[in-house]
Amino acid sequence: MNNPDPDDLHKELESGPLEQPGFTSKLQRNIEEAIERKERARPKVKPLLCFAGVGAIAAALLLFPWSSIHTQSDAAPAQDATIMTTASVSSAPSPISTALLIGLRTEHPPTVSATAGSAKGLPYSTYRTMLIAPVRGQLQKTSEGPGILMPYKQNFWKIDSLVHQTKTDEFRYLSAHLADQPVKPETFIDQPEEHLNRVETLLFAGNQYVSIAESEQVLRGSAPYQADRVWVRTLPQLKEGHTLQFYNKTVDKNHVSITDLYGTSLNNVFTNVRSGPAAPTTEISGQSWTVQREPGRWVGKIAETPRAGSTAPDSYLLHDFPRELPDKVVNHDEICCSWSDIQASWPQATDVLTSPMNDMLVIFEQSKLNFYPFAQAPGNAPQLSVDLQPGEQLVMAQWATDHYVQEWIDKVGRYLSDNTATRGHLTEQ
Repeated sequence: MNNPDPDDLHKELESGPLEQPGFTSKLQRNIEEAIERKERARPKVKPLLCFAGVGAIAAALLLFPWSSIHTQSDAAPAQDATIMTTASVSSAPSPISTALLIGLRTEHPPTVSATAGSAKGLPYSTYRTMLIAPVRGQLQKTSEGPGILMPYKQNFWKIDSLVHQTKTDEFRYLSAHLADQPVKPETFIDQPEEHLNRVETLLFAGNQYVSIAESEQVLRGSAPYQADRVWVRTLPQLKEGHTLQFYNKTVDKNHVSITDLYGTSLNNVFTNVRSGPAAPTTEISGQSWTVQREPGRWVGKIAETPRAGSTAPDSYLLHDFPRELPDKVVNHDEICCSWSDIQASWPQATDVLTSPMNDMLVIFEQSKLNFYPFAQAPGNAPQLSVDLQPGEQLVMAQWATDHYVQEWIDKVGRYLSDNTATRGHLTEQ
């Protein structure tokens, strides 16, 4: 190749933008082909996850020596140097700058208290919230406390599981309040002619919506009655109160139907979600539904319930909802790669989270919650590992970036260190 005359090149630079772009599609193809040739020449090793390839291309774009490019033909000799730089940089994981506020739920077997009469009891859940954040370049668990602490609009709210006992009844209920305000335990009217157990379970907590399962078990004389309902509510709706005595077929309007989110165009969807023929005693109205965790993602489940006006006890059968949940229900629910890719590298994984900045990978693995820098090769030790309780499940994953990281470290540390809300156990004599 003939070298350009320096005087001509100087004039060309003074005249304005270069005639040829520095990085063209042809050059990109050449770089990618060179990388492929080098990869084929290397010994076979266990491949990294899909994000390693993406990181290599991105690094090539960022690290290419733009200042040395004058024409398209001049760029060709720089390919080998660029490839070497890309290979060395892509192998080093980026530092983690994101914070994760994670909520977990542990289910416990039924306990029969002295107030529950001869009722067999209901399973109940306890909750905890942790903040995982970088401190001076090192990922740490900066805070932990009972209940679910969640950001809502411009504030933090707290959801606590409280217990109220009367002479004959036991209520395990969820209480929502601003995190900087004390919890206000509720009272429930005792019905001496019945023994009632009631349990509310938080299944999901998002930016605006929460998913709640409700179960009641009643013994009136010798007639036992059990009913189950599932709803999606806004946080203010959860705060407003509780609908009790399902055996009276009380109507609960304090919820968000799935048609509130998608409109009335879902009628055909309701018809097609059943795996078999429609039952004459049940219906899918869209009023009852939930958000449920599957490996690597949140999904909607729509409930088949007894028809309105039915005398059958309340119950539900969940069906897959064939649409993606909108961002206002689930914000940032994307992972780096497919679930099969995750399992190929972490065979014991049961769930995974990826930060919105693509700098943190969280693997639920056996009895551990392991945190890795993004693009770290499988088999290396996690940067942080947290023990999980037996059967502990994900309820919430909220992310903070930029200046919000330090703000969350300060506020979450203050709110979770105040455990007065957990002393909301009230017993009537």
